[in-house]
Amino acid sequence: MTGVRQVVTRSPDRRVGFASCPWFRSDPIEYESLLERDFIRLALLDLQISSISEQPFVLDLGELGAYTPDFLLKGPNLKTVVEVKPKVFANNRRNAPRLKRANELLGQKGYRFMVATEEFIHADKRHVRAAILLRHARSHLSAGVTARVLVIASCFPRGIQIGKLASSAEVSKPTVLHLVARRKLRIAPSLILDDSELVYPIGGCDDNLHA
Repeated sequence: MTGVRQVVTRSPDRRVGFASCPWFRSDPIEYESLLERDFIRLALLDLQISSISEQPFVLDLGELGAYTPDFLLKGPNLKTVVEVKPKVFANNRRNAPRLKRANELLGQKGYRFMVATEEFIHADKRHVRAAILLRHARSHLSAGVTARVLVIASCFPRGIQIGKLASSAEVSKPTVLHLVARRKLRIAPSLILDDSELVYPIGGCDDNLHA
């Protein structure tokens, strides 16, 4: 494997851009398609992930050429290389053998390999709810308000309803959603944002909270 290349390259056939998330890392995360953007939004809300790197290295596939994966995700118990690609292209005659070989080589190096298609990224429209949550992340809260909400949430390790937490802390629902997006509170992977849905303190315990 060799080093990183420049990510964002302009093309009339693709939507490229940057996902700004200063609470997660200082520089924006670059993407080269809307599907990659949607994947990043989901990854930012996964508490197992503490690091996201774009196009982290070039992998020599032998006779199949060179391969640059889209993302490398890392966490305390996570080291996953991700290819984001529409299913029709992931399964075509050119890419399918390349991705299979990449999976084999990366497995030998201790990485998990994942091909994230639209079927995964857009399942149950989670990407839409992720976008809503991350819009709330752009707001700013005082330290006092943040502390008040988190103290109340800490009393409910099995979860507290979004609406109940907001009313108990005398804050708005967007305040609670801000803290979820900023990774101060947890939410189930479905990312349902109804008032009746549960949020959890970081470090709380619930059998349904697995990304």
